[in-house]
Amino acid sequence: MNMSRMLAAGAAALLLGAAQAAPDQAFPVKMVRIVVPFTAGGLADVLARGLAQELGARWSQPVVVENRPGANTIIAAEYVARSQPDGYTLLMANDPTVSANQYLYRKLPYDPVKDFTPVASVAQTREVLLVSKDFPASSVQELVAHAKARPGQVTYGSYGQGSKAHLDAATLSEQAGIELTHVPYKGVADVMTALVGGQINMAMVGVPPSIPMVRADKVRLLAVAAPQRIAAFPDTSTFAELGFPAMVAQSWFGLIAPAGTPPAVVRKIADDVRQVVAQPAFQEKFITSVGLEPLGQGPEDFGRFLAKDRQAYEHIIRGLKVTLD
Repeated sequence: MNMSRMLAAGAAALLLGAAQAAPDQAFPVKMVRIVVPFTAGGLADVLARGLAQELGARWSQPVVVENRPGANTIIAAEYVARSQPDGYTLLMANDPTVSANQYLYRKLPYDPVKDFTPVASVAQTREVLLVSKDFPASSVQELVAHAKARPGQVTYGSYGQGSKAHLDAATLSEQAGIELTHVPYKGVADVMTALVGGQINMAMVGVPPSIPMVRADKVRLLAVAAPQRIAAFPDTSTFAELGFPAMVAQSWFGLIAPAGTPPAVVRKIADDVRQVVAQPAFQEKFITSVGLEPLGQGPEDFGRFLAKDRQAYEHIIRGLKVTLD
């Protein structure tokens, strides 16, 4: 090949490389969607809308939130898994989506590991143990003693079979050696209403919906399922302090994308999400003020986090023999 042809070939290769790299480098050049697997107004939805507003301002492109609730996040997860892997369709995932569902259902319309790529974790919440005001126990020890003396008579509420609230309460039952009766409801609001009204005795619930009820003295807070005491309830003991070191429970929110999304696009989104989550004003408005804790992990750390989360759910669900189909 003569020199002119070599130069022409080299120039063509450079142009081709630039053309291939341009979509990643320019991202985003159009509207981005964040799909939320829950109804509007919930915790995940509000968090996603806060992110959408901040990212839209950074990217000078609209970022919209699309709600696709139902089937324990399966509907939204399948939709995003089948979307174009270009970074323009993201999922605000949480525990069921990629950690628990594969152990709760015999068959899913998506693969929680192979069909997604982790982008960025956003926030997490811890679980707390609440009892109704008229329940005759003011500590975990008293609850356990009361339940042991009355097998099956102590009731706990959850927002559905296989939900976080169900699994956590069942885990406590197993670790404490007590027999509890499960009463499933449609959502956390129904659980809180039943607890305040005395229709159920106890519930394992996330921090955000617990804060107003505890502060209004409508329910009694007994323990926090966290490695250490939390800012929302600094005077409340952890389960570990009370003799149950394995009772550590969390629920998280994070962005994931369809498998095959270009690494440069994933990194761009992750870096910008991390910067947004790190802002004190954003944390105050959307995270700490509602009882969440900021995360902000990038793709690699989030991926390792998810691997551990899946292992924990597998152990719990298979140990409790819980299935949803």
